[in-house]
Formats: sequence, structure tokens, C-alpha cells
Amino acid sequence: MIRMSKYFIPYVIFLIIIGYKGQLICTFVVVFFHEVVHYFTARHYKFSGFDIEFIAVGAAVRLKDIDEAFPKEDLIISFSGPAVNLILSVFFYCIYEIWSLGLWNMLFSVNLAIGLFNLIPAFPLDGGRILRSMLNLKMTYKKANKIMMISSIFIGIALMLFYIFLFLHGNSNFNVGIIGILIVVSSLKENERVSYIIMGDIIKKKYKFIKRGYIENRNVSIYYKQDLLMAMGLFDKSKYNIFMVLDEEMKIIDVIYEEEIINALKLYGNITIEKFIKINDS
Repeated sequence: MIRMSKYFIPYVIFLIIIGYKGQLICTFVVVFFHEVVHYFTARHYKFSGFDIEFIAVGAAVRLKDIDEAFPKEDLIISFSGPAVNLILSVFFYCIYEIWSLGLWNMLFSVNLAIGLFNLIPAFPLDGGRILRSMLNLKMTYKKANKIMMISSIFIGIALMLFYIFLFLHGNSNFNVGIIGILIVVSSLKENERVSYIIMGDIIKKKYKFIKRGYIENRNVSIYYKQDLLMAMGLFDKSKYNIFMVLDEEMKIIDVIYEEEIINALKLYGNITIEKFIKINDS
């Protein structure tokens, strides 16, 4: 399904009024193709659902179960769009060198701009997902997402300040300011969404395990005086989490699994791991 943000048409009309006519159609065709590349890459990994939304500064593809992707899958899916744009920019540049037509130069410049722009490490751009997936290979999804959220907000604020600087010097490039605002708003929304993603993935993990036939384990050592919410905050959404409970001497006193933590939170609230072990023992 193709949808349009309520701000998309007014924004396009505004760009036409102030003179952005030449590359407008070409830009949105290239952006649409960029999102289709993401879609077919995701389909390669058996993800379903297809929903492209045109927003004020481009388009975004929505895949209903993309949050279930493993970090390496998400990395490849996110990188596929910019990679194809950069490859096409080289291709059209070579054609332009042979046949010096304005169309080839436009396709070269638009693909290059969109490819590089989407590699900016900030949400909701591909670069934000790429860097988050790379971090997620080394740390939990929640921690990787938090680092990216903070990075995105700083980048968004920097772009807004840069727009103000340009405006004060007589260069009213509205896109820079709008992109800065979009990045900040998207980053804050991503921070709100991450808890739901992690909880939803815990629920879906059994289905994913049966569907794929395997799941990677993740062992974590945790102090028995910590509480259950602290333990849940260490969950990695793409792995099955096993906790080795240690005492002051760093000796193993018990082993607990992620579903035990979830069930205990439902039954007893946020109690300590020590108390949970005593309840189990009794």
C-alpha cells in the first residue's frame, strides 16, 4: 500500500512555489526506487508486508515484521537502498561522460545525493539503522538504540542550528531545518518505541524459533541482589537470554531463563532475584 503523510502534498506545493521544479519528479522516482530495493531485500529474508509512506523529505518503507530481523539481516536490508543509489550514481556518471545529456547528469546527482544522505547515522535514515545494527552485534538492542537515539538528536539539533546560521546569512534552505526537526522527532519516537519492540519480540521469540528452527543463546552473569526489571533491561531481543545468578564470591547459585523473569514480574512484581529464587525453592 502507498500512503502519503498529511504534510507531503502541502510541502511539495511549497517547494514548487519557491522554485524547486527541475529535480522534484526525478527525486521522488529515485526515492521510491530506493524504498523498493529495501522491500525486495527484506523479501529475500522472508519478511512480509509492503507499505510505502511519502513524507515531507522523502519516503519510508514499512515492513510489518522487520523488527524481528537479526542484526546482520537488518544491516543488509538497511544498507541495500543507499548501496544501490551509489552504484547507480557511478553508472549514470559513466553514461553522462559518453552522452552529455542533462537527464544523465540529473540521475547521477540525485542518486549520489540520496545515497549519501541516507548514510547519515541518524533516525529515521538508513544510516541510523545501519549503525544501530552494527552496535547491536556487540551489545544489546536497547543499549545500541539508546546510543543511536542520542547521536540522532545531536545531529538533528546541529542541522537546525546550521539552518539558522544559513538563514541569518541570507540562504533560506528550508530542507535543512525540516530534516533536523524530523530527525529529532523520529529519535524521540524511536526511544518510546524500543520498549514495545523488546516486549513484543519476547512474545514472538518462540514463534521465531519454531519458524527459523534455531535461535542464538546469550549468557549473562548477574548479581543476585539485583531486581527483575534490571535483568529484563539486559534482554537481547534477537537472542534467547540465560542468566547465571552469582553471589558475592561470584559463585553460581542458580540459573534463570528469560521467560521465568517475565512470568515472575507478572506474578510478583519487581522483586529481587534473591527473593525470586527463594520463592522457587519453596
